[in-house]
Amino acid sequence: MPEIYNVQNLDEALKLAIEFKKTGKYRLFRGQARNWEVIPTIGRILDKNLKEVTQQLERLYMFFETTPHLNKYVSDIDWFFAVAQHYGIPTNYIDFTSNIDTAFFFATNSKSNKVGELCSIICLDEDDFIRFVEFTKIIYQNDKVVPPYIVKVDVNNLWRLQAQDGCFLFTPYANIEMYYNFDKIVFPFSHSYNKLYSTDIYPDRKSELEILLDHYFNSEQKIQGYKRLRKFSEEVKIPFTTFKSPDFNEVIKSKDIHKSWMSVSFNKWNYVINEKWLPNEQKHCIPFELQSKENYEAQTQTIVTCLKQYFKGNSINRMTPLEFEINVKPKISKKLSRKINRSCQRIWDGTRNLPFSDDEIFSIISKYVFLEIHKNKNKYTFPLNGEPIITLEMTNEYGSITRCYASPSKICSSFRNDLKEVLIDELTQIISSEILLHINITNIVFDFEKLLDLFKDEIIAYQILHNSEEENPVIFYTPTLVSILGYA
Repeated sequence: MPEIYNVQNLDEALKLAIEFKKTGKYRLFRGQARNWEVIPTIGRILDKNLKEVTQQLERLYMFFETTPHLNKYVSDIDWFFAVAQHYGIPTNYIDFTSNIDTAFFFATNSKSNKVGELCSIICLDEDDFIRFVEFTKIIYQNDKVVPPYIVKVDVNNLWRLQAQDGCFLFTPYANIEMYYNFDKIVFPFSHSYNKLYSTDIYPDRKSELEILLDHYFNSEQKIQGYKRLRKFSEEVKIPFTTFKSPDFNEVIKSKDIHKSWMSVSFNKWNYVINEKWLPNEQKHCIPFELQSKENYEAQTQTIVTCLKQYFKGNSINRMTPLEFEINVKPKISKKLSRKINRSCQRIWDGTRNLPFSDDEIFSIISKYVFLEIHKNKNKYTFPLNGEPIITLEMTNEYGSITRCYASPSKICSSFRNDLKEVLIDELTQIISSEILLHINITNIVFDFEKLLDLFKDEIIAYQILHNSEEENPVIFYTPTLVSILGYA
């Protein structure tokens, strides 16, 4: 029979959980906003939606397979499903934690909480559960399923899991409590547990994995949009037409990838990063004081100087979590200030683990800040190179898409030197940025090193600007993941 510990309030529940953890009676906990049954997220899905969830998991698997930095997440099934579970894709995994604070946060910081209604802390006796699984193994053999098991994995760069001290219980059954009864602490909700904040549970900074996962979810949004559009066209009986991709074979003589995309330098920029999550209290805030009337050279130099001085005076390294406080005179709106602060943080988190120099990162931040302030003030995008800019679209192998701007002359300077030997004769007379209207495969058209310079000079800052309103934008910080770059 399960042990049900009914207590009067949150404080009593917390005291009891701490005592259980101290004595070792229970080491894993799960907070629930109501006294619900313990059910994996896949068990809450209607049968008619199971096919859609399965397809979503298949697409996530394909995304990991087609993204070189993420191949390792499909080599371990628990890693794969841990990522899926933490990003809202239904799985057969049930979240637990070794951290009592985390369990109480989830039990009392939910839209489902109602004053007077019962919350619960599920308490898992690992030894008892393992003995239960062993005793009932004949059931799983007969059902031809993987037996339930406790999953303790430290998934590289999955900061949500690390921040929550998370682990999982895998179950092949939605109704696991028909087989195993969990012990629990039950108490009426009165107020939220406030020892942790939301950002302690869901880090506001992003690891390499989480930056790249934005690419996956960007594609998911497009897939859902496509489905809605197709359904609408069928309902109103409007023909739905898709256009074929252009055949690049008609404009090139050679399909040879430029040698720069197979160089030591390319591999250096394609390095797989593993970084642990750091708590928010280790974060540094860098303040800027700017004059919006300053010209491009003056304002960017002010920002670069400020960054250099702050880094030197505070021993900042690439592991340091940063946020930015932009103070502009005349005063800008709080909304614009928050947007600039968030975007600067994105640049820092996206570039700091790559082989950029500090000066290159400072330059990218300074250009973006100027571009954002200028656009807000003058209602148009400033051309960094002094010439009309072109809107470009970039895509990776999986199909995630983003846009940015670039100068025509800078684009041309990024082409491979022997481009004429690649193109058909008719196109060799017009070696200009317009070539991208005919062929836009990055490793055939561009020299990697030169394209990398274009990213540093313009593309990263313009990408951040173009996507600064987005919550989870697709941002390519190097050309290594970009398969297509052409006119939007």
